[in-house]
Amino acid sequence: MTDWLRTTFLLDFSFWLTETSLSHFMVENFWNVPIAQVIHIVSIALAFASLLMLTLRVNEKAGTTLSISANAARYLPWMWWGLAGIVISGLLMITAEPIRNMVNAVFWIKMVLLAVAMVLSISFQKAVKAKALAGGEGYVASSGTRTTGIALVVLWCFIMLCGRWIAYVPV
Repeated sequence: MTDWLRTTFLLDFSFWLTETSLSHFMVENFWNVPIAQVIHIVSIALAFASLLMLTLRVNEKAGTTLSISANAARYLPWMWWGLAGIVISGLLMITAEPIRNMVNAVFWIKMVLLAVAMVLSISFQKAVKAKALAGGEGYVASSGTRTTGIALVVLWCFIMLCGRWIAYVPV
């Protein structure tokens, strides 16, 4: 797949991105990339932990002293702020090393998985909020909502695996 990616516009785009002032800023200042990586990792931890806590509550494995809607109100904002941090720091890291990322098959697998995770997350969030409000304090999540939560946790594990794997794939 990497060979095919080299034949697309992505290689030219990567070379162009390498010449931008933001790319130069990221590369020429020693601490920029490590800071972006730390923000990326902390943001991933924030989003994943929030999703995990809500999924555990939906599956009645943790946080059962609060209702599902109270847990959703508690954790969903953290999840979305974490995702915002992931996107911003990820774009900065792509800008710092565009060729390594843009023609990397694992990077694009991660991006597809991330898009799927975003769609599922929005669906999961809406289902949890709507059904919890309709069901009141005694609401018990449906098997579909429980399964979606578990699928999201597994999907995020694959996203994190791909993110780590990007550095080791030859381009």
